[in-house]
Parts: sequence; structure tokens; C-alpha cells
Amino acid sequence: MTDYRVNIKRLLNIIALDQTYIEFTFTVVIFVFFDPASRLLPADTSYATRSMWYGTSISIPYFVNLFFAPLLSSLSDEFGRRKFLLFEISSAFTYLLMAALAIYLGYLWLLLVSFVIRGAFSRTNTTALAMIGDACPKHNKMADMGRLQFAIGLGACLGPIIAGFFAKGFFFDTLNFSLPFFIAAGLALINTVLTYFLIEETLQQSSSSAFSAKQETSRLKANLLSIKHVMTHPDVLKTSLLLLLLQLSWSTYYQFISPLLKVTYEFDTHLLGIFIGVIAFWIMVGAGPVFKFMHNRLKLSPTRILNISAGLEIAGILIVIATYYQLLPNYFLWISAAPITIGDVLAYICIVSLYSNAVSDHMQGKVMGVNFLIVGLVWGSSGFLGGILIGYSPILPLFLAPLGAIASLFLINASFGRKMILNYSA
Repeated sequence: MTDYRVNIKRLLNIIALDQTYIEFTFTVVIFVFFDPASRLLPADTSYATRSMWYGTSISIPYFVNLFFAPLLSSLSDEFGRRKFLLFEISSAFTYLLMAALAIYLGYLWLLLVSFVIRGAFSRTNTTALAMIGDACPKHNKMADMGRLQFAIGLGACLGPIIAGFFAKGFFFDTLNFSLPFFIAAGLALINTVLTYFLIEETLQQSSSSAFSAKQETSRLKANLLSIKHVMTHPDVLKTSLLLLLLQLSWSTYYQFISPLLKVTYEFDTHLLGIFIGVIAFWIMVGAGPVFKFMHNRLKLSPTRILNISAGLEIAGILIVIATYYQLLPNYFLWISAAPITIGDVLAYICIVSLYSNAVSDHMQGKVMGVNFLIVGLVWGSSGFLGGILIGYSPILPLFLAPLGAIASLFLINASFGRKMILNYSA
């Protein structure tokens, strides 16, 4: 059997490639809905209608994920991580191929169906988090969670830059905006093969076996008991509240900075791809040297790191708003990406580590399913609401963005907030 460190390194490479082709879509989909040259909508479609369909499309995967992320994560606790990771990566191939054909042919309904498939099955991060929770010793878990976020950032950095380069540069009259999606589908197929041959199982004991060892019960009842245990665990509930607030700020910024840049500052596909790549670069910086400095050198507690993270998110969003109203030069839009992105990734590393440490190894899938249940709820809601708001003004969603981080600071530092959320993490 392969040493767990080797298996984790292989997993990180698989996830980096997965995020590369998944992030192809984020840059291009802005232009698919807002560029008059796109075949998806008639050229005379109003801005408000384009905004509505954009908000609907980006929210669909997250609303679908509300059901499927906890389900697949729970099933991975019973039947193993490897087969679900393989299924999720192969589903990404299906999603990307359908999206490419939808854009090429100009079928909005087909694109929406592809987003449903993405939300339902193409969610590798949940499984990857559970695999790290399975394999890594508790004392090293936060560091490995940071390495996973670095791998995600690497893929998210490369993907938008590559997609922006190919979106309009080659065969545009024939392929329209579909070429990056066809390329991404090919990469997903390659990643499926790599996963099949390189990744080994990390789950050592199923949930039903663990619960049956403690009390005589059926396999189904044992799994239901383990789900109840995770969903009602006080530490899981506390962490979920904090995750919800911080993700509200990050999701609103990440989903609506691109329409702002496209509509207000007239970024083309290549420049927007570079901007999204820069955001991902700051994910790598935050998950790499910044996190190591805070965690290894300064020995900061999760509470201290979360305080710093929330402050950074608020500062980054306020810089965007000040720049929009010409209180700062336009290049501050690029500067704003650093604090909010580093703040988010630091907070997320702490939060997923708290989730993982709250439950036993055989329930890692379920607790990470709760994680993505919260993430899906927040991203879906902010995406849909933001899609309506940008129909009035592209800056409106950014006014909502700081609220979650401000609330999280209040809860962390108020006396009742410390007892309610983070007294167990110090």
C-alpha cells in the first residue's frame, strides 16, 4: 500500500488539475451572458435580462449542491472515498462537454442542465477534504488543509488565464466562446484516467461498522445515527455559523467582481482571466507562506487568525467600493484582491480543520458535507440575489459583501459570541 504522504501528494495534484479546468468556466461564462457576440442570447437582449440569467446560472450549481453534497459525502463514509472522487471527476467531463455544446449551438436550456450536473456531481473538494481528514494525523491536519487550499489556488490561478487566452483568440467565428470548455472537457477526461490509476482508498472503517461496533443496530440505522450525530454536534453547529457569515462576504465578492470589471471597466476576456488568476495567486500566497508564518512561526490560535481574516475581507471590499466612486485610482481594484482573498483562505483553512477535528475519522465525509451544504446555500443565495441587484447597478452586490465579515467579527469578539462559537478552538 502506498504511504499516506504519497497518496496525499497525488491527491493534491489531481485537485490542482481539477480546479484548473473547472475555473476555465468562471471567466468565460461572464462573456457568454454579457457579450452581444455570444450565441447564447439574442444580441438585443437587455442588460437586466442578461443579469437575471447570469445570476440564475451561477446559483444553480450551489442550490443543487445543497442536496447532493451531503448525500455523496455521507455515502463516501460508507462506500469509500476513491470511487466517489472518480465519479465526481468523470462527471466534470460530462458537465464541461455539455456546456461547450450549449455555447457552440446557442442552447440556453442545455447550459442550465450542464450547471445542474456540475452542482450535483462535480464537487471534488468535499471528497478531498474528507480524504485528508482520514489520512492525516490530528497535529498535522491544519497544515495539510492549507496544502489543499494551495493546490486549489494553483488550479484556480492557471484556469482563468488559460481560458481568457483561448476564449476569443482561436476560431471564434466558428466556435464562439465554446473552445475553452472543449479544452476543459479534454483535461477532465485525462484527470479521470489519472485518478483511476494513482489514487488509493483512505477510508479505514465505514460509519455503519463503527456504530455497529458500539451498539447492535442495522446498517441503515447506524448511518442515520452517524448523520444525526454530525448534524447536531455543538462544535459543528458553531463552526457552521461562522462559515456562513464569512462565506457571505467572499462569495458575493468573487461572483460579482467580474461583472463589475466587465461592465464598468470594460475588461476583455484575456484581462479578466488575468484578474481572476491574480485572485487565485493570492489564494496560494495565503494558503502557503502567510498561513505558515501565522501558524508555524507566530503560533496564532484559530481565533486570532479568524479575527485577522475577517478584517482583511472587510478592508478588501471597502477598497473596491472606494475605487468605484473614484476615491482611489483604478489600480486599487487589483490591490483589493490581496486582502480579501488572503483573508478568506486563512479563515477557510481554520474552519475546515475545526470541522474535521470535531468528529471521528469515519464521519469526515458527513462533516465536510455539512461544510459544503453551508457553502452551497450561501453561494447560491448570494448569486441569485446579486444577479438581480446588478440589473440596477453593478456595484450594489458589493455593498452587501462586508456584512457577513462584520457580523463574524462581532460574534467572535463579543462575550456571548466567544462562548457560542469559538471557546472550543482556543
